[in-house]
Amino acid sequence: MVRLRFLVPVLTLSFCVVVSSRANAATLPAGFSEMRVATGLASPTAMAIAPDGRVFVAEKGGTLRVVKNDTLLTQPFLTVNVDTASERGLLGVAFDPDFNTNRYVYVYYTTAAAPIHNRVSRFTASTSNPNIAQAGSEVQLLNLPALGAGNHNGGAIHFGTDGRLYIAVGENAVPSNAQSLNTPLGKLLRINANGSIPTDNPFYTQTTGINRAIWAWGLRNPFTFAVDPTLSTIQINDVGQDTWEEVDIGTRGANYGWPQVEGPSPAGVSGVKYPVYSYQHAGVNCAIVGATFYRPWIYAFPAAYDGRYFFGDLCGGFIRMLSPPNYSTATAFASGISSLVDIQTAPDGSLYYLAQGGGELFHVTSDDSTVVFHDDFESDRGWTLTGGANSASRGLWQRGDPEPTGIAGNPLQAGSCQGSTNCLITGLAAGSSNGSNDVDDGQTSIQSPPIALPVGRPLTLSFGMYFAHNDQASKQDLFRVRIVGENGVAQTVWARGGTPKNAPATWSTHIANLDAWAGQTIQIRIDAIDASDGGASLIEAGVDNVAITAH
Repeated sequence: MVRLRFLVPVLTLSFCVVVSSRANAATLPAGFSEMRVATGLASPTAMAIAPDGRVFVAEKGGTLRVVKNDTLLTQPFLTVNVDTASERGLLGVAFDPDFNTNRYVYVYYTTAAAPIHNRVSRFTASTSNPNIAQAGSEVQLLNLPALGAGNHNGGAIHFGTDGRLYIAVGENAVPSNAQSLNTPLGKLLRINANGSIPTDNPFYTQTTGINRAIWAWGLRNPFTFAVDPTLSTIQINDVGQDTWEEVDIGTRGANYGWPQVEGPSPAGVSGVKYPVYSYQHAGVNCAIVGATFYRPWIYAFPAAYDGRYFFGDLCGGFIRMLSPPNYSTATAFASGISSLVDIQTAPDGSLYYLAQGGGELFHVTSDDSTVVFHDDFESDRGWTLTGGANSASRGLWQRGDPEPTGIAGNPLQAGSCQGSTNCLITGLAAGSSNGSNDVDDGQTSIQSPPIALPVGRPLTLSFGMYFAHNDQASKQDLFRVRIVGENGVAQTVWARGGTPKNAPATWSTHIANLDAWAGQTIQIRIDAIDASDGGASLIEAGVDNVAITAH
């Protein structure tokens, strides 16, 4: 007899068991502490963190709650009418990459009206009160097929670094759906932010209608997944049936093998992309949940956590970590969590986890890290153009709000900063023309005010950046970060060269080690270089959220 394991009914039962008592604090590694910031959430299913640090928590019954400054607000951001039978309900939430500009919030939910089906909709935050959705702002982007069974809905939604919205959909307890390109069930879907389907999806020409959104297939119930904002990779947590839980690398066109394959078994099935990591139920575990990459704007955890992939188990009550690209062994991070459902990294470098046991949200911070310097460029902190290093004829670094310009359908200058109104931008007054104010015929260099670094502690520099160019770029076109020490020498700690292709302006966060300058007073110097223009190459760059953390 095949045993079907239902995810959200298990969550609901767990909630009923523990709702009368508060969940115990998790066991964390030395040097970490946690704070319970919300309790009494009604069967929470997922969360997302806004650029300003607010945490939006989805409740199964259809309300999207807001936690601001670690306080749960009374009024929900929105309420949608949902069917809550079995695993149905409000299951996913995501913010638009340009949320600071357009105020768009996306949700995945099960409709209450027949034919009952899962839907992805977009809402707009109110201009007068950003903690609630503007009345009547719902725009339906994607309506999935009518449901049969109540379980295996998936529900996670996240934007990729390509600006497309990825949607995890379960096979609705019909295993054959996962292997059929005639249904979007049992798939990872990819759509544009406006609901249209990208023509470069892998099965676009083989399918019709909504099935053109299929990006990867062969999944059972991908309840959660995460996007690495630095490496652009996607990792999918697929809930198994009897034996295995798995972490899959999201790959265009990949088939993950369900129902022929669960976890690593059986091996050797042709055409299947096997998981990079899997673990057995072992009598305690039941469903993989999470997940997040530790890629914040400010790296507030010790350096050993940089880039780690956090995931957990609903019944096992643990959070573990994988270290891409080596996935052979998972490292323990937390245990003793009552019905874990989600984990997210906050921009300030802290971690949140959501426990359905007690309906609680916890905030995890490092006790051993200190932010020595941070600049989000909302005010003038004294960055200046470097004397003798600004040879470009135009496009010099400025602090301000970027203007969207495009190249080959992709942004050359981002339409907004990484998480605020102002940032450092080359060619700030780009207007509507992508070639009118980009970096031309030389270098532009900008330098921070002096920063005193402590001695005897590991030091991490983190910075948000983009480096965009057209197909006339070469490796001599350059984005570079240098450190000027007390000897006056500028030493490169991070650099990216151009390539002969159209590279869009996409914000990502990167890090560099500053241990060599411990105890010194330094300056950070950032360069953008157009090596040989001649009117052909287009070069733009941006910087935001520069921080130095002592661990």
